Amino acid sequence: MKRQLAVAVLSTLAGFAVSSCATNPVTGGHNVVMSSTQSEKEQSRRLYEQIIRAYGLYEDQAVQDYVNRVGQKVAKNSHLPDWEYKFTVLDDESVNAFTTGGGYVYVHRGLLAYMNSEAELAAVLGHEIGHITARHPARRQTRGVLASVLATGAAIMTGSSAVAQLANVGATAWLQGYGRENEMEADRLGLEYATKTGYRPEAMGEVFRVFKQQESFELQRAKDEGREPMIYHGVFSSHPAPDAREIQAAKGAANITDQPEGGWIDGREEFMKAIDGLPYGSSRAQGIVRDNRFYHADLGITLAFPRGWHIENQRDRILAYTRNKDAIMQVTAAPRPEKKTPREFLIGELKGASFMRGEELRVNGMEGYTVVTRHGSPLDGGEGPVRWAVLYRDKTAFLFGGASRSGTAGLPADDGLFLSSVQTMRNLKPSEYPLAQPYRIKVIQATEKTKLEDYAKQVPVQRYQKEELLMLNGLYPNGKVKPGQYLKIVE
Repeated sequence: MKRQLAVAVLSTLAGFAVSSCATNPVTGGHNVVMSSTQSEKEQSRRLYEQIIRAYGLYEDQAVQDYVNRVGQKVAKNSHLPDWEYKFTVLDDESVNAFTTGGGYVYVHRGLLAYMNSEAELAAVLGHEIGHITARHPARRQTRGVLASVLATGAAIMTGSSAVAQLANVGATAWLQGYGRENEMEADRLGLEYATKTGYRPEAMGEVFRVFKQQESFELQRAKDEGREPMIYHGVFSSHPAPDAREIQAAKGAANITDQPEGGWIDGREEFMKAIDGLPYGSSRAQGIVRDNRFYHADLGITLAFPRGWHIENQRDRILAYTRNKDAIMQVTAAPRPEKKTPREFLIGELKGASFMRGEELRVNGMEGYTVVTRHGSPLDGGEGPVRWAVLYRDKTAFLFGGASRSGTAGLPADDGLFLSSVQTMRNLKPSEYPLAQPYRIKVIQATEKTKLEDYAKQVPVQRYQKEELLMLNGLYPNGKVKPGQYLKIVE
């Protein structure tokens, strides 16, 4: 559960509609775009702060420096080498990257976990740089692009419109890229830029295949788990990996007929050392879900949800729901108002809704208040009741909402479960702080006796543990471990 989303992004975008005719640095032609290059840069600079507030910055400076260093090298071999570029790793576990134009490129932490060499990273960064040099963000209606970015930060990935309504966010959330033609252009440019920098051009084909395999695996897993898949925005899903002719064309565009002196850069060892210790899944700043319990070391709290429920630790909320999505709960956090009682805060949040059964709460030393609204449940077309509660702890107000089918006496059918979960919130015990630490990627070097199956039980997923390790290492579905190979396991 992370920072509240920067909804001011939308109002910023609403005032941004400056049109001009600019020369495309790649084609030399003219394109009608939403902004001049200077206003594009300024807009992207302003959006940077709000995107960081929405997603959170991954707080490992060594990883930030490494990704930025690779990106800067590739950018120097682009069509806009003199632009100021900024490459940022976001503290987000999804497999994604995007650009808002103006030299700003964002890489989700989760994307790094599934790559296996610096050359692959260079290919991905080159692709995003290609979007920038071809002015794709400016050529596409900027408001639509950035609204998609914000929606990505607010995504509830359950495939349930009811859940999305309760969470008050749109159900269509993932950034969708720029269309097949623009994506293909960015592929070509990214391959050219990475190759000019000296990176092994075949790495782009390899990263395409890895992520197409990851997408196939994620689609199957999401179907089994009854949720929406979390997949990359289109770079590796909208078209096939480049073949030998495209790779040869990239070499030609880079004016390289033979491999550069010293050989092509692959950088597997350097990349593996850089991501050793990377969080797998949620980070400490987001809180950790283990079994049916949520732990947050920085907030010093823990709370439990009903056993068997699926728990999504989203960027701005915790979402818990049954497999059939016939009962759902969400927990959000807001600054505690200085002069409002829990009752005043909760009634203010519900903004005049009709409610009943208001009563004070006292939970493990925290004061609070709870009510049931007569309407609002998305599971009853907005007609059913919803249980709401707030708990004050230090400077934070924790807001709970629970909905299910209508039960007796005007209450949700699962009202008892909702209240029981609220009652489980308490301070972390000293012995529990280790449970609030994230799972992490650990890099090992294989021997002749190394088998990935020996490490599968450590992967914190209920099913497909071996498959997940194969995916992390680019070996899915039937790849073999070679002695001396660097491997990623989870601890």
